[in-house]
Amino acid sequence: MYAIDFEYDGQYLSDYGFIICEFDSSSGTDIASAGSMITFNKVSRNKGRQFSLVSTQYDECIRTTFDICKNPDEYDYEDVEISNDEYRDLIRWLNRREFLKFQVFDDNKERDTCYYDASFNVDKIKVGEILYGLRLTMETNKPFGYGQEQTASYNFADITKSYLLSDISDEIGSTYPYVTITCNADGDLQIYNELEDCTTLIKNCKVGEVITLDGDAQIITTTYSSHDICNDFNYEFFRIGNTISTRNNRISVSKPCKIEIKYSPIIKDTP
Repeated sequence: MYAIDFEYDGQYLSDYGFIICEFDSSSGTDIASAGSMITFNKVSRNKGRQFSLVSTQYDECIRTTFDICKNPDEYDYEDVEISNDEYRDLIRWLNRREFLKFQVFDDNKERDTCYYDASFNVDKIKVGEILYGLRLTMETNKPFGYGQEQTASYNFADITKSYLLSDISDEIGSTYPYVTITCNADGDLQIYNELEDCTTLIKNCKVGEVITLDGDAQIITTTYSSHDICNDFNYEFFRIGNTISTRNNRISVSKPCKIEIKYSPIIKDTP
């Protein structure tokens, strides 16, 4: 993918008349970090003949650098200089004190499959005293990016049936999705994921009640204010996952209901 444009906080680089470019390229192979570097903490055993793994952790967040300049298809050669007002508009947009959604586009206006929560440090690229470009250093808050949001909907009219959900994340392990449950029967509702061996229990559900589980934020809500859901919930937030051998999560329930599951898969790549 050859990136020329990006979206950041709902605005596009092309809205400013700029494109992604490269001012200082070298011949040969370019090696780019894929992020998600892991530190393996080990202890010595058997007089140093063997080391046991104690813990692991991601070493750092994704960080990458690229250049931008005025789009030569939109400006005459004598107009490619960046004015002070244009520079101030760009740095006001990009140099933020919070992490916001960033995603790149190629020359066919195709959106990359991955997005990041990012902000930018900005350096000027000058020839003499004339400003021709900006070098952006992208800082993120995670060692990986996220794919486009995935949505799966299931109608458990027959509770003897189960459904499969495939977790397409690059990260082996568990993910807490955003779950919306529409109850179609009174009683205690159990949602079971066989792969995770995890049971979510919500007691005293009512027909027509809509319950949401925000696994990331660890928040449960209901449309029925009379339902004391905080005391009727076992606080086992529903989760999905994958192992090295399977991505399939088999989901079953104890009461008729409709369930919508939304999550953004982890993508271990840099833009």
